[in-house]
Amino acid sequence: MSYGKWLRTACFSVLALVSLYAPGFSRAVAQSAPPSGVPVSPPPPGSAEARLDAHLQGWQKAMEGITNIFVTVTLKRSDPAATGVFKSDKEYKGELLCMKPNYARMRLVYVGDKTGQDYEAFICTGKEIYAYSGLDRTITEWKLPDPARQPNASTDNLMIDFLSGLKAENLKKRFQITLFNEDQYYIYLDIKPLLAKDKEEFKQLRLALYGPRTGSLAYLPAQAYIVKANDTIEQWSLANHKINIPGIDPQKVFRFEDVPGFTRRQAPQSPPPARPGPSAPSPSPLAPGGAGLPPTIRPTP
Repeated sequence: MSYGKWLRTACFSVLALVSLYAPGFSRAVAQSAPPSGVPVSPPPPGSAEARLDAHLQGWQKAMEGITNIFVTVTLKRSDPAATGVFKSDKEYKGELLCMKPNYARMRLVYVGDKTGQDYEAFICTGKEIYAYSGLDRTITEWKLPDPARQPNASTDNLMIDFLSGLKAENLKKRFQITLFNEDQYYIYLDIKPLLAKDKEEFKQLRLALYGPRTGSLAYLPAQAYIVKANDTIEQWSLANHKINIPGIDPQKVFRFEDVPGFTRRQAPQSPPPARPGPSAPSPSPLAPGGAGLPPTIRPTP
């Protein structure tokens, strides 16, 4: 995978996670799906579609009450197309802090590296994303649209569109969303892109949210399983949720930080197309609070 493609998919993953916490961000994406012109009747009470609508509304409402959120992160990356010595999974651990309207800060360290050099870090200032690569010793800047000049902008890059915020009704216009399963602790959403520009970023997202009866954790994300356009797999496990932390100054916490010896550069404008690959492997279960996630988090082939 080229550096440009790595950066694009890595930034998408970071901002997709930001979007999990912010369906109620202030700016909606314009023209997210072509209008059908046909009114849609409400689903019958108690149907899977009605339960999905109720969960999406509950998710949106829960997120509207959140100013900021902090989680610890475990990320497992798999590349089914890799062979030989390159065929291995890489596991990272780190922390993620998100704050409305569109701030984020994350650092991920490869657990197999004892030197401390194999890490990735991301800072979203609200105007730019800065991607840090410890191995490459680079800082890559990714410009975001100016909401003052483009209040209804819709870009051709999903990671930026996610930052715009998609409410429940817009999510269903833009993505095929299925309530895959629900149990005592979790609801499982299966999300597939409908638009061509989104299909360039990912094929499928299986998202586990804490269920509505889990108290303060209700509708917070527990795990995300992302099948990228090039068939690489990312499994995100999120734990130790803390919301509405007081005293966070976004101008101090989410500002650009230089690293001595690192080269600063602009992100590539036209990343190469994704390459095809085989089917995804089965993920490992997550065990938040000792409850554990069943293997149904895995997307179907």
